[in-house]
Amino acid sequence: MNNFILHRGYHDSNIKENSYEGIKRALDSDEYMGIECDVRETLDKHYIINHNSIIDSYLIRFTNLNVLKSKYNITTLESILSIKTNKIILLEIKDYSIDIDSFLKLLDKYKNKNIYIMSFYKRLIKEIKRKSNNYKLGVLNYVLNSDKEYNNYDFICLLSSVITPNLYNYFLNNNIEVFIYGINNYSKLKFYSKSYLIVDNKKISGF
Repeated sequence: MNNFILHRGYHDSNIKENSYEGIKRALDSDEYMGIECDVRETLDKHYIINHNSIIDSYLIRFTNLNVLKSKYNITTLESILSIKTNKIILLEIKDYSIDIDSFLKLLDKYKNKNIYIMSFYKRLIKEIKRKSNNYKLGVLNYVLNSDKEYNNYDFICLLSSVITPNLYNYFLNNNIEVFIYGINNYSKLKFYSKSYLIVDNKKISGF
């Protein structure tokens, strides 16, 4: 098994990204160390796996889960957490104002999982850290989230185009795990073998 984290699970013309089927397939595969998926909160404080904030005309954060489930094949976060695996489940929180207590209450039902939580919103991650130490916490993108207090995070998720050897070694030397995303040229990333590479299953054949 390599250091690949599959972006939004396995997906192709028949299997949608961020779907239960695609995520389970990735977690069951020997090709990947884990998966990355996107989390959004519904109006009634349930959590679904979906990248965009809108499904057709429904804004997820203003729509109850039962409404979405009656119209679409919705993948819930709980269904993903229920999959038996020791692999990494990397959750990107898309909403800037989720109910942290409700979110952590759900995660705590599965606290034995290898769960990593990240977001572009530093405030959100810092608040989760204040309330729980059960999960590994990090932020995305060094450019947008420059911070003198990176030692407060367990990991950083870096866009491949901003990585330099000095930046990379800085995090490793401070015992901060590194995830790399937005990878277009895999051959140049072999230097970063100590990181987790967030990849698309359609592109990794050239690595």
